[in-house]
Amino acid sequence: MGIKNIAVIGLGEMGSSIATLLLKAGYTVKGFDIVEKKIFRLAPLGLNPGKSAYESVEGVDLIILSLMSWEIVQEVVYGREGILKGARKGQIIVDTSTVPPWETKAMAAKLAKRGIEWMDVPISGSAAQARVGNMVFMAGGKKSVFSKVKPVLDKIGKKVVHVGKNGDGAMLKIVVNTILYLNQAAASEGFVLGLKAGLKPDVMFDVVTSGAASSDLIKSRGWDMLMGNFESKGQMSTKSFDLALESARNLGVMLPMAALSNQFRLQAFYSGWAECDGTVMMKVYEQLAGIKRRLRKEDSRGEAV
Repeated sequence: MGIKNIAVIGLGEMGSSIATLLLKAGYTVKGFDIVEKKIFRLAPLGLNPGKSAYESVEGVDLIILSLMSWEIVQEVVYGREGILKGARKGQIIVDTSTVPPWETKAMAAKLAKRGIEWMDVPISGSAAQARVGNMVFMAGGKKSVFSKVKPVLDKIGKKVVHVGKNGDGAMLKIVVNTILYLNQAAASEGFVLGLKAGLKPDVMFDVVTSGAASSDLIKSRGWDMLMGNFESKGQMSTKSFDLALESARNLGVMLPMAALSNQFRLQAFYSGWAECDGTVMMKVYEQLAGIKRRLRKEDSRGEAV
């Protein structure tokens, strides 16, 4: 018998998108978040509001976590109102959060002793992509457990991949984010060089997106970057680079470009731009180049909103 009843814990931008897609796919979904309005805004769609994390997981087959940090994941699992208070043997927990691979691997081993299956299944895709199901799920854990959750994830994402053992999904997410953020840095450097030289933004965008230097990032956010619009499409974070650099130290791997790029992200954070899109690090390059532009809040084609 397949999975029918699901709990989603953490109803931020990603979690609420996951819950909405699950409801549209016909699943019975319970939801919980410490911010009550996030729960009740989904109630008209059929979400069953949970009074606590542990109450939300009672009677469900699958528990999906979408949380901001490993510290919050631990509190949700082990805390006084945590899910272990209501969890039962045979349930599956899928953690979509971006977390340390070594920690999620240890969590899987601890919960296995209680008969609870744990998988790290982070997501590649922005919040905007999540809303339309344009997500890639990277699953780390037992293949037998993966076979049970894959049909669910297939209905809400565009690609579901079994990466390997517990911790491998979390590690691959760090790899993906490292490449993504370095792509942001490369785009920022090139665009700032062109802007300083007086090149036309529309010409730059057209040529770059048509040639070998193009990427999904540049196609989706390049125009906004050139227009100085850093309205959030995915909140700026320094967490992923921190995890990448810590993983690299543990593995004895050099990440020189990531280490340098992280300094630009930190400067953007220190400048008060934490609520902007991650590409706002381009503003640091602009300041160093002597380009003065105000932050703008516009849509992707420069029209004021």
